[in-house]
Amino acid sequence: MADADLETHYSALDNCRTAIKRAAGQYEDTLTERNPGEITYGDDGAPVNNRTPVAAATFGDLTDSGALATAANDVWDAVITETDQARRKLRAVEHALSTVEENIRAAHGAGS
Repeated sequence: MADADLETHYSALDNCRTAIKRAAGQYEDTLTERNPGEITYGDDGAPVNNRTPVAAATFGDLTDSGALATAANDVWDAVITETDQARRKLRAVEHALSTVEENIRAAHGAGS
């Protein structure tokens, strides 16, 4: 393969990696800037949302205010968990694309 052709492939890999990095950054922003609490990570790597939980009083004097608050907190925790998983997977793809490029460059250098 000609060097110009390889540069086209490298450029495509770089464009993909840049787009993935941007998307992962948006998920990171959601976790750190748009979340009403600080995210820390447990020993197992799972995100811990250190926010003030939704209180039953938020929903007034409804009979099931406590259950509604619990459900709201569960939904918020699920959003944080899913957002963190998306961020992690995108970061892994970004890293994998870098590895692919490194391997191609090494293989091309060995074959030259």
